[in-house]
Amino acid sequence: MYFALVGLTLLIFITWWAYSIVYNLYFHPLAKVPGPRLAAASQWYAIYYDIVSRGGGQYAFKVKEFHERYGPIIRVTPDEVHISDPDFLSTIYATRDRNSIVGGGIMQDQSVHLANDYHLHKMRREALNPFFSTKAVSDMEPKLANKAAQLRSVVQGYRASQQPLNVSDMFFAYSNDMLRMYCFGSDDNLLSDLEQAKRLREDQAALLKGVNIAGHFTAVFRALSSAVARVLGPQALPPAMREIMLFRSNVRKLIEYVLADTKNDGKSGRRSVFYELRDSAILPQHEKTVDRLQDEATLFVLAGTESPAKTLLIASFYLAAQPSLMQRLRAELQEAKRHVRDADLPLSTLLALKYMQAVIMEANRLSLGVSYRMKRTVPHESVTYTASSGPHKGEDYVIPPNTEMSTLTWCTHTNEELFPDPLRFDPERWLGDDEIVNKRKRCMHSFGKGHRRCLGLNLANAEMSLAMAVIAQYDLELFESNESEVSFKYDFQVPHPPHGSKGVRVVVKGEKDL
Repeated sequence: MYFALVGLTLLIFITWWAYSIVYNLYFHPLAKVPGPRLAAASQWYAIYYDIVSRGGGQYAFKVKEFHERYGPIIRVTPDEVHISDPDFLSTIYATRDRNSIVGGGIMQDQSVHLANDYHLHKMRREALNPFFSTKAVSDMEPKLANKAAQLRSVVQGYRASQQPLNVSDMFFAYSNDMLRMYCFGSDDNLLSDLEQAKRLREDQAALLKGVNIAGHFTAVFRALSSAVARVLGPQALPPAMREIMLFRSNVRKLIEYVLADTKNDGKSGRRSVFYELRDSAILPQHEKTVDRLQDEATLFVLAGTESPAKTLLIASFYLAAQPSLMQRLRAELQEAKRHVRDADLPLSTLLALKYMQAVIMEANRLSLGVSYRMKRTVPHESVTYTASSGPHKGEDYVIPPNTEMSTLTWCTHTNEELFPDPLRFDPERWLGDDEIVNKRKRCMHSFGKGHRRCLGLNLANAEMSLAMAVIAQYDLELFESNESEVSFKYDFQVPHPPHGSKGVRVVVKGEKDL
């Protein structure tokens, strides 16, 4: 009886599996969309490249290969089409519900980022918007400038010692301190301890390496991690699970402190995001629970540290590797200083410096932001896409409701028509012909696009501009570091360099009087 039951169960499973493959290949509404048959047949094709092949994180590169073969629209999973067409970006990023494993593996379900419903996202975003406006960031300029001054002190210290400076650790610490100060009203002062910054940066990288697994098998991951941690303790968890659980636990402590701090002792006189959310009149009470704000804070800590730090790292690497770029940046800063009396240029002036902003924009382009496929669901209406190139040029494809449309920054930001020689760092792309430059800017989505564009864009631009003004004052010589340290080799939601990377290291050779 037992073997008969097992046999029947196995037969049912095989029949269901065979039926689903046949349906996906021949009867699915997306059956006519070009792409590899294995990707159309089963989700397991994407899972293999996301998790198994070369240690995972490889599907972004396969997707780009598929576009070169099949054209601008391809089917990358049974229920998802990926479109690599800069002119179609605005349609993908139009007012649509979100559907993505991005962030889901780190349990950010209740964050503004993963609010699938448009109206829920709108409410949460409206509560946050006042903290990230241009004016709000400008009001914080003295505190941001103080942190930039501390960054200068760190670089000066390494100039005096002539020891190699790991700028990967330094920019991680700088962005982390900025984020903690802005969001929680406290300063971790991680810049004063780059060894601790190194440990935290490596822990965060280890955490992100587990996100693809957690994203594809979210329910299993959460149930297993919770059960094992409860019965055997966190140390019994696999490393990726353990890092995610520990990270979440630390973020939860921050939120619990804010909610319990009714006398506002932790604010240190600063206006900070999570204290204000706690007291927000816009959000209903159920939006202010520990669990909900923990998810929001998880998003802020990860995105607010990773993205600006990566952009600063790329910019600094190429400024050190190509001295002519550094000379151009210094010349612009020197010219700007002729018109101000202060020792340091104000933030408003830095944001208006065309070459500096071109350097930052080019570093943003190569940093990619979120490297995983950004998905949007077509909720109510069909969308028609006409192939703009490739073997199926001119053919129309109807994308039905409840279908996922996705796009990769990796495909857009390395589009050779938009960005000739796309892997070359060239700030000149962002200067010159306004029509071309404006089109390139419209096609940038390292900070997202549309109504779901990154909230922290103004803050990130401010902290990156202040940091660039500091870095330009020093002669940096690369130390046992090459371009691979800032290259995109693995897609673990955000770009990762080759395994074993130690980060970009420099020797600070001298200081310039700007």
